[in-house]
Amino acid sequence: MRKIKLTIAGFLKIFSVHKNLKVFLLLSLPFLTQLSCNTTEPPLVIPPKDPRTYTWTIDTLINNSFQTAMRRIWGCAPNDVYIGGHNADTPGCLWHYNGESWEPVNLPVITFDVNGIYGFSSNDVWVVGETATDFSLILHFNGTNWQNYSNSTGKALRCIWGSSPSNIWAAGTNTLFHFNGSSWNNSSFFIPSQGVHILSMSGLNSNDIYMVGGRNDVVQPLDTSFYYLYQFDGSQWTVVDSSYITNNDNVRNFGVQLKTIGGELYSASDRLFKKEGNKWEIINDDPLIFSLGGSSSNNIFGAGINATVYHFNGSDWKEITIKEGFQEPIYDIWTDGTEAFMVAMDGIRTFVIHGK
Repeated sequence: MRKIKLTIAGFLKIFSVHKNLKVFLLLSLPFLTQLSCNTTEPPLVIPPKDPRTYTWTIDTLINNSFQTAMRRIWGCAPNDVYIGGHNADTPGCLWHYNGESWEPVNLPVITFDVNGIYGFSSNDVWVVGETATDFSLILHFNGTNWQNYSNSTGKALRCIWGSSPSNIWAAGTNTLFHFNGSSWNNSSFFIPSQGVHILSMSGLNSNDIYMVGGRNDVVQPLDTSFYYLYQFDGSQWTVVDSSYITNNDNVRNFGVQLKTIGGELYSASDRLFKKEGNKWEIINDDPLIFSLGGSSSNNIFGAGINATVYHFNGSDWKEITIKEGFQEPIYDIWTDGTEAFMVAMDGIRTFVIHGK
């Protein structure tokens, strides 16, 4: 404060030749003093690190069981991430990361598989999968405890997505449920005579939602897999595209894993696709890719077999080496733009790849 007084005193001495000016300056002293005392520098904003320069670490999850095979991931922050899958030890079907370590989550029902995780906040997380009796597993975390919404009218659920906490869809083996904010109800959709497994789901808004279903027909000499792309237009689900794969032919019009990134729809299977109007454009043709994740159109990861990882920065794709010698397939990816998590496994152990 001493420095401020000296500065103002000197200022008055120099300009005191004009009486009116001196009066003006005296009246302005409180204002000038306030400015001098309260002026602060704007907070320093540190831009997020370039994902291509992340330092990658790998955590191994085994949980003292014969098999820990996690395949799905979702998070709302780098210190609040979930992964789910199959575990020979029931308590290990869902794991949570608190920013320091991974711990298995105790669920209120005997769980066989956790196949889908989706949420809107740390206090609003949904998990779907399959119970030990082959029925639909539906669980909700409210920030304090897990609530059981499992339904015996449906089969194994494999995916979940919602546009809001009161508009959520979950689907799986010949099964489709809708949550209206209070209850889960069966919904109708086309099921081929051979049946169908809905494998993934994502959307752009409540009236533009997509899901991919698949079935396998073993008809010698060809083993054929069929895939259906369903769309919900706000009133009903319809099949809008299809593709098939045989031992001799691979006609993919879209990928199996769907993700909404930056308000646009992407899919992955043997390559990466982006939905452009009514068509799917190939944006990365590496046949090793079958999973993806991103925080914006300028930050997208694609990954798959042999720990293959690519990053898109809005201009180009660059292949990234996670760790020399690491060759396990990567099944799912989550990132918020500041850190990235990837789930890989070798059939027995799960590896969580963390970049920051």
